[in-house]
Amino acid sequence: MPSTPHRILIYAELLSNIRQVSAGCTLHTPSTSGTKATVSPDGLSLTIDHDGLKEGILLPGRVTSPPQLPLPKTGSTSLSWRLPLAGTTNGRIGNASEETVPWSADDLEPASTISCRACSAAIVNAGVLQVWKDLPSENWAEMMEFWHCHKPDHKHGNGDGDEHLATRGYGASSRISAQPGVGFVDLTSFLLSETDVLESAVTPPVSKSMEASNGKPENSTQSTTGAENSIIHCNSCKSQLGVRNGEASSISLFKWQVSINERNPQAATTTKTPSLPQCVSAMLLATMARSGCSKSIILPMKTQSPSVPNGAQAKRSRSLLNIWVFNGNITFSSTQDSSSPVNAVKVLYRMVSQEEAEKMLDSMTSDVQDISLPAEATDLVIELLEKSNGFVPQSDRRFKEWTIGLLEKWNGGAG
Repeated sequence: MPSTPHRILIYAELLSNIRQVSAGCTLHTPSTSGTKATVSPDGLSLTIDHDGLKEGILLPGRVTSPPQLPLPKTGSTSLSWRLPLAGTTNGRIGNASEETVPWSADDLEPASTISCRACSAAIVNAGVLQVWKDLPSENWAEMMEFWHCHKPDHKHGNGDGDEHLATRGYGASSRISAQPGVGFVDLTSFLLSETDVLESAVTPPVSKSMEASNGKPENSTQSTTGAENSIIHCNSCKSQLGVRNGEASSISLFKWQVSINERNPQAATTTKTPSLPQCVSAMLLATMARSGCSKSIILPMKTQSPSVPNGAQAKRSRSLLNIWVFNGNITFSSTQDSSSPVNAVKVLYRMVSQEEAEKMLDSMTSDVQDISLPAEATDLVIELLEKSNGFVPQSDRRFKEWTIGLLEKWNGGAG
């Protein structure tokens, strides 16, 4: 949220490429001769004294600097500095290409319980999922189809190859198939067989969904490119949990809506749960790595029944979220974020009309990719971006028609 009228706002960002920390400050009243900016002796914190108030932050990296920072002439409400990093720093300097997936298969213990994060109601019982497997990237299915059809020993018309691939969870010309006892781990969701989900845990109940799917006419030519997806909710608290694909008899659970409860609660380490912004930042970075596009349009996920009020749905139909990844790997600290320092993706965002979004996506020279999210999640992402805009100094909150925002990154479950 934006800073209160009497609070000193301090923001610092680690610029790992030039080994500096950029620090900025917004004062509620113009600076005076009594205003002071001080770096701690260990180079890890910055404190501002002004007009009887004192605020400080832990810097995102250890800096080397004189204890007293120089100030511009009095009368300014905006202060800024560039502080060089010390020779050795505890700042999380990383490579944007070295991304980790929120909750990869290696992070999860077999036979764990999956529960609703909001109310802790069990969705998948302990012992049901015997193994976790990471799913490949989104363009993998197309690559597999190309390889399968063009490999030297492939005999067209012979189904043996397809049968062999199907037993491994995939087949040519098809997407990954859910398998009982296997938890497939996607970038932002878990793909499970319907038979592994507790029948009474979700609504609509799995049994009714399966009956409806089985009752579909055999000669039906209805498209199965996403329209068959239906939102499922926790039967206990009605939180949105994921989507069900009736054609594939599978359920995808959103990682940010569930918890993983390990069989051994006395384990030395606790599995950290990824948040929505961590999942969205992973999607943005994966899209950029795959396509080379740093700009994305967030489209509402296609489902059979929207689960949002008519008013919100009408508002959403008029505008879509356009996100531009400005820096895929930063660490920032802010007096407005108590968890500082934070590993994050710095973005520019704006709302665009559906017509404008379609033009951008359909253009032959388009540098924009589309990403699908549930409407409810998109609304929350917009709220989080608006909140994060208040983390930075007022002078840095806009760039032309774009607004600055921050999305926390997954850091491998550390912390």
